[in-house]
Amino acid sequence: MTTNLGQIYDDVLYRLGKDYRGGFVSPDKFNEAIRIVSERKLNRLVDQLELNKEVSSDLQPFVKTYGSVQFPSIEFTPVLQGNASRGGYAQVPSDFWQHVTSYYMKTENDGCDYVEDYTTVEFVSQHEADARLRTSITSPASNPRENNPIVFFRNNLFYIYPFLRRVSMTIIREAATPYFDYDIISGMAVFLPQGDTHVNSTVEPVGSPSLTVEFEYPESCVDELTQEIVTYLAIANQNKWNVEVNPKVK
Repeated sequence: MTTNLGQIYDDVLYRLGKDYRGGFVSPDKFNEAIRIVSERKLNRLVDQLELNKEVSSDLQPFVKTYGSVQFPSIEFTPVLQGNASRGGYAQVPSDFWQHVTSYYMKTENDGCDYVEDYTTVEFVSQHEADARLRTSITSPASNPRENNPIVFFRNNLFYIYPFLRRVSMTIIREAATPYFDYDIISGMAVFLPQGDTHVNSTVEPVGSPSLTVEFEYPESCVDELTQEIVTYLAIANQNKWNVEVNPKVK
């Protein structure tokens, strides 16, 4: 995103008429707004993914594949050593937000040779996993065998049945929490871009690096994000008579 948080902050002030009945939007309130707006935006993009079964250009920056050149595969540990039927477990990546696809490389005999093929690992809910595992005794077709393994999320871990040691997984990663860092100069909040240092000690010690974290969304999302911040701040801003201050529209 080319537009930085300082420019977005200025635009928010402009759209709000630059005041809250006599006061500017505080950086703390702005930071609260951008954090919430960022989370809501990512949730909407994930909802669109589930509906359309397609990754949009706005969601693309958050797609991450474990088992690619950049990131190692998800490594599973057997729940019970020597008994693959008990499945396996793995740590959930710290940046995990939403599952997209999972697969593993299956090797099969082909005469005197062998062939490898990508086989899907189905991601199911806890309830679906419990149902399949309960009925696997009476209904072998429901048993998660090697040809149709399942993976699910439980107790902050991934579980897989039957056991597979290594799985490639594409996820939507969590967006970095945006943060507007600043110095107070002449009574005003002055934005501190990434790479700059604090010029005084009004917020952080003088000379310390900026803590600013920018939005990770594409430039095409700037106007939508800005208006959502304006709306959030306007709704949250109520005077003692519970009257909302409506934002100006450009």
